[in-house]
Amino acid sequence: MINCIVVDDEPLARQLLVSYIDQIADLHCLGCYNTAMDAFVVLQSQPVDLMFLDIDMPGINGLNFVKSIRNPPKVIFITAHAEYAVDAFELEAVDYLVKPVSIDRFLKSVQKIVQPVKAKQEERDTLQTSSIFLKVDKRLIKVDFSDIRYIEALGDYLKVHITGGTLVSYIPIGKIESLLPASKFIRIHRSTIINASFIQYLEGNFIVVDGIQLSVGLTYRDALVRRLS
Repeated sequence: MINCIVVDDEPLARQLLVSYIDQIADLHCLGCYNTAMDAFVVLQSQPVDLMFLDIDMPGINGLNFVKSIRNPPKVIFITAHAEYAVDAFELEAVDYLVKPVSIDRFLKSVQKIVQPVKAKQEERDTLQTSSIFLKVDKRLIKVDFSDIRYIEALGDYLKVHITGGTLVSYIPIGKIESLLPASKFIRIHRSTIINASFIQYLEGNFIVVDGIQLSVGLTYRDALVRRLS
């Protein structure tokens, strides 16, 4: 799954892009933001693979925003002005879309990133070991992925629910998500990751994992349903 965000100060433009994203099974929209600073907070707290970014925005514009980020995600620029194209591609943008964006042009653009990102995720999962080491108190404890039921965020700490107990480790949820195999684990809430092997059923905005009922965030539900289907 490719996690993306939409950054545009025009509400109708944001709505249109989200409607397109919802039609692509491999894309999951983490959220929409009307300023670069709002998007920056998200980029610091969770992994984002792709950013649909408007250029003309109040405050810092899209081009300067990308220049200011260390290790930015892939970017597809969205703008009403074609003259920024050269600047956008100098920043190694995936693509440059001129408003109003049509669905066929959107699909052509997204295809440039879906396959490479999926291939990279699959390669990561293949090379990944079957376990992870977590710092608990002063120890590094080896935890098999198959033993993890679900993970809950408590600020910068995590409660990792495993077979026979719970471990509390100092690690942001975005960091551990990047270390877990995407083929086995699913983010269902900004503060919850589950092991797909222990899902029992989904009902409304709740999912039952290993007998425990967990809330599903509204921005994660559609992607979860597509994954389960």
